[in-house]
Amino acid sequence: MKEQDKVQTIVEHTRTLHNDFNEILKPYRIDLWRYCKYLTRSAWDGEDLFQDTLIKAFASLSQRWSTINPKAFLFRIATNTWIDNTRKSKVFLEDLFDYQGIVSDEKEESKFLIREALEILIQHLPPNQVAIFLLMDVFNFKATEVAGMINISENGIYSSIHRSRKKLKEIKKLEDKGESQPRNVENIDPIIDKYLNAFNDGNVEGILNLMSSQIFNDASPGFQEYNKDEVKNGSLRFGLPGHYGKRIWLWGKEVNIVLARKDKGYELHDINYQEIYEDKIVVHKSYFFCRELLTEASKVLNIPIQLDKPPLDWYEIE
Repeated sequence: MKEQDKVQTIVEHTRTLHNDFNEILKPYRIDLWRYCKYLTRSAWDGEDLFQDTLIKAFASLSQRWSTINPKAFLFRIATNTWIDNTRKSKVFLEDLFDYQGIVSDEKEESKFLIREALEILIQHLPPNQVAIFLLMDVFNFKATEVAGMINISENGIYSSIHRSRKKLKEIKKLEDKGESQPRNVENIDPIIDKYLNAFNDGNVEGILNLMSSQIFNDASPGFQEYNKDEVKNGSLRFGLPGHYGKRIWLWGKEVNIVLARKDKGYELHDINYQEIYEDKIVVHKSYFFCRELLTEASKVLNIPIQLDKPPLDWYEIE
């Protein structure tokens, strides 16, 4: 048997085992998801912790030699993962403030404001935009210097810092008003606007033209694609679903909700967001397979969740 065939056999066996594992976990999933949301104080971060927990739980099975209590096993992994992530985030922020003594020399009030801005940006922006914000607005480097450091154009630097400052103002404005309810986004990023127009028109080529050649399309726990060719020949192989997408604020984050027509109304089909870099989509994150998050969002949005959406049939576990 060829090496490639051996790998494919392992993949198929793993899928079968993973399905069996998920079947065992069904009674505990919603409680685990709520626990993760409670720990992180965010539905988005809670979903990430939830998926990390499931991945670690399955991956660690071969290392277990004693009988497992499934619920205790899951909650222990979630707790330990959250503690580790929190510790790493704290160390990351503390390292930033000690860097070459630059920020450490700031007045306490300024240090607090910088820390607050960083914590907001880390939650809402991709790492490269956070780095550019730090270098320019905290460490006072010039755009030409930053462009040389991270190997992108000077125009790309200006575009990134503009988006970061704008995002920071929008989030702070929402927090000052105490707004947590979903609402429409008034000033949509032009790339996202083009993406939504192409999506709603069923324009596959329009979508692909907006993507970076090395786009990461993350639809965990269903699938992942690592470049434009994989997207073209994979998830977009048979075109777009013909649903309606719109941009909203949900739980303090700009996202797209995808609505499927049902009788005289709509059902919640998906929630997704994109990360933009130099006017190209570099990350597309979809929550299509995330039943717990979509269920919670459907309650907040007052839109019923779509239960029958191939390849998923969630009626079976109602």
